[in-house]
Amino acid sequence: MSDKRIELAQEKLKELESKLEKVKGTPREEEFQMQIDKLNGLIKHLKEE
Repeated sequence: MSDKRIELAQEKLKELESKLEKVKGTPREEEFQMQIDKLNGLIKHLKEE
């Protein structure tokens, strides 16, 4: 089960990273970076389970 969750989280991460490139230098950059950091934390946690 957690493999599927890791997969979904990694897909979402790729989406956010590509969106981050588009908002670089704008006020939204920080918002996207925070979401990416949270997702990285989630992926790390799921892999440790």
